[in-house]
Amino acid sequence: MEEENQRCPKLQKAVRVVVGSKDIEKWIRQVVAKTHKASGAPVCPYAKRTLEDRKIQITPAKTDVLDQIDQCCGLFVSLGLDVVILYFNNQITERQLSSICKRAHKRNPDYAVMYDHPDNDGPHKGVQFSFQKAPLIFIQDLNKLKDAQSRLRKTSYYRDWGLDADGDMFY
Repeated sequence: MEEENQRCPKLQKAVRVVVGSKDIEKWIRQVVAKTHKASGAPVCPYAKRTLEDRKIQITPAKTDVLDQIDQCCGLFVSLGLDVVILYFNNQITERQLSSICKRAHKRNPDYAVMYDHPDNDGPHKGVQFSFQKAPLIFIQDLNKLKDAQSRLRKTSYYRDWGLDADGDMFY
């Protein structure tokens, strides 16, 4: 049977990824909020403060993640959150994740709904932006996000990272 499983991937059990909120918080501290030599800037200059101020919620994605995203969007103001991160312990393709985010943003147009998937491209300027251990969905108030991006455009942030501030990865 073992030999048959190796030849026929459909017979293999689905791989379950086991991560938790502490793993993601550690990644944010060690990668996202860290100032990197390559650019002289952190991946997200707001991440450290968001963690310190506890304006972040990190929680497992539920089976009906679209309904969960709707609920999260309804809690931003009352909980004073800057970002909600949903993580998947079950496999989901990048295409499925992208589709979920597009549908969720359409249902909640006042929120940016973005994803990170382990299949995302490799390092940028020597820094692996992606979490790599599990698929993630990030939810942020769109007005706050646009305001932060506007403030960063007035600095050398985008140039330092070699990013197009008007590229399609930004809302």
